[in-house]
Amino acid sequence: MVHKSYIDGFLPPGKEEKNCVNCGICLQKCPVMKMGKEESRAEIERLLNGEAPKRVLDECTFCFHCNRYCPQGLKPYALIMERMTAKNRQSGKGIPKAAEYMFTGKHESGYFFDLYKAAPDEDKTILARWSQVPAPSRDTLFVGCFGRTIPQGIEHSKALQPLAKFAPRDACCGEIPYRFGDYSTFSQTVERTRAQLESLRTERLICYCGSCSNYLGNIWPNFHGVKLPFQVVSLWEWLWERLQAGELAIQRRMEKPVVINDSCYGSELGENFYTAVRGLHQAAGMTVVELPNNRFDSLCCGFASGIRNNYDNSQVTVEARKRVAQIVESRVADVSCYCPGCYASIGNFAQEHNLKLHYAINRILWACGDDPPRARTS
Repeated sequence: MVHKSYIDGFLPPGKEEKNCVNCGICLQKCPVMKMGKEESRAEIERLLNGEAPKRVLDECTFCFHCNRYCPQGLKPYALIMERMTAKNRQSGKGIPKAAEYMFTGKHESGYFFDLYKAAPDEDKTILARWSQVPAPSRDTLFVGCFGRTIPQGIEHSKALQPLAKFAPRDACCGEIPYRFGDYSTFSQTVERTRAQLESLRTERLICYCGSCSNYLGNIWPNFHGVKLPFQVVSLWEWLWERLQAGELAIQRRMEKPVVINDSCYGSELGENFYTAVRGLHQAAGMTVVELPNNRFDSLCCGFASGIRNNYDNSQVTVEARKRVAQIVESRVADVSCYCPGCYASIGNFAQEHNLKLHYAINRILWACGDDPPRARTS
């Protein structure tokens, strides 16, 4: 059963609270706060004691990077989330309805549910088929909330043809309620989705969305005690594996420079994930241009910062502009986003700065011979 709160994730299996030596390295290496040694130690002490920190809850962008820097293998992100949600609860304001509308399965009406209901008949037929447990296979593609809005592109993909598909309408990794401080909904989502996924007879679950890869394969087991009975692999790594094995070929090339907009969760998925993302872009002819903050040190697009200051949505814009400024300074207008949240946040500034924003997996599948997915008009 999933743990009861964020704080449970601070101490992974085998760790104890005394393992935190209050070194402050997580905050010293934070790409946003960059605290000095003494200040960072004082802030960690306050967080551990449940006291109000002076900077963390006003500046943290909840990007996960602190987890990588902890020399003891603890998860400072979970500690900070526990204190942030506690602070917001004290205000009595509650999670905004606009954010709750994005949660899959909390109510019968929600952002993704309403999109599925308004979908063309062919989309609904595909979604109904994906809700059924497929025949046993070595690899099964899990299509999460966002991917289910473009089912025709995925269903008819030549590159993805070898994969069985599974995507119950209410199955979700739980990222959005988790990021916005609704641990109860996250827990319910995990239990519901785990029961659905455990019906699969597969060796590997290939996640269409990188967020799903992070939550199903990392956050669930390593933070909150829920481990699936098969390996979880991102679609990026699966495609890169097939390309290197000669089972997949690049059929169209794009000879152009491109900025890779790294997502928060990339640092949790690790070096193999970053290698796959860049390798596939380069194999498709693109020259990858790195931002000053990239890979394990990337800046957040701002999406997760919406939890700050009692859900002050202006915080999203504040952080997004920092990332956009680095993109503009690169003088490369072509931007690849592999995260739906980043794609939406950075997209708010695309026209203002003449950026050509792409959802990265679509262009890689196009390079592998697929037609672009049909855009939803409703």
